[in-house]
Amino acid sequence: KLNEWAARVPGFLNLHPQTPDAFAQESLEVMWHLQEALAEVSGMDGCSLQPSAGAQGELVGLMMMRAWHEAQGRSPKKVLIPVTAHGTNPASCALNGLTTVPFPSGDDGVVHPENVASLLDDDVAAIMITNPNTVGLFEKNLPIIAKMLHEKGGLVYGDGANLNALMGRTRPGDLGIDVMQFNLHKTFTTPHGGGGPGCGPVALKKSLEAFMPGPVVEKDGEHYKLDADRPRSIGRVRSFVGNFGMMVRAYAYIRELGAEGLASATD
Repeated sequence: KLNEWAARVPGFLNLHPQTPDAFAQESLEVMWHLQEALAEVSGMDGCSLQPSAGAQGELVGLMMMRAWHEAQGRSPKKVLIPVTAHGTNPASCALNGLTTVPFPSGDDGVVHPENVASLLDDDVAAIMITNPNTVGLFEKNLPIIAKMLHEKGGLVYGDGANLNALMGRTRPGDLGIDVMQFNLHKTFTTPHGGGGPGCGPVALKKSLEAFMPGPVVEKDGEHYKLDADRPRSIGRVRSFVGNFGMMVRAYAYIRELGAEGLASATD
């Protein structure tokens, strides 16, 4: 109820999406603080709020990873996906022109280094891994697996669909994940989009920041602005700045609970 009230504050509810930055400072401030909070919760360096859903967040994350490889003169095509990963992962790969390489987990239901080692070659762009995975188990070997990918020139995509079970207790970025999406409706109490006004932010490590969708909300001294001058960006993936009402709801929830409350929600 509090989140719904916050999203209906007239200054937020009635703000025209083409309002100049100078007259939208408070709304841009909310967006900037939400970006920072999500980056902190996930152990990442930056965050884009543009994607309209977790599935689009996956797509955007892979677009940034592909751009990162291309900037280094590489074009690997394979993405490793364990059978316990989230079901939308293969579709996101296909839409990026990437090839899915499914592989089994260990007998205990989690991925082991030996499951990955035989699949690693120079054509592997990334691994997509859901943690906790779809059978509800914590991927305890993720730091080792991430190190293996990084040493081979690959990246690690972490599906954030099950962040509810980690928030405030473990940060995906600390486990070696390079980019991940949030499902605000699952973890931060926004309504489920269902094809409507959803929001699926993407958090990322510093190495991928140049490729974020633009414009990006930035803080410039005491002022906030939308920065569209980003030559290496993958481009806009959503009209205007995304579904702002969802951002207000998520930010209200984070501020209401605070760090201890978010950890308690996980517990």
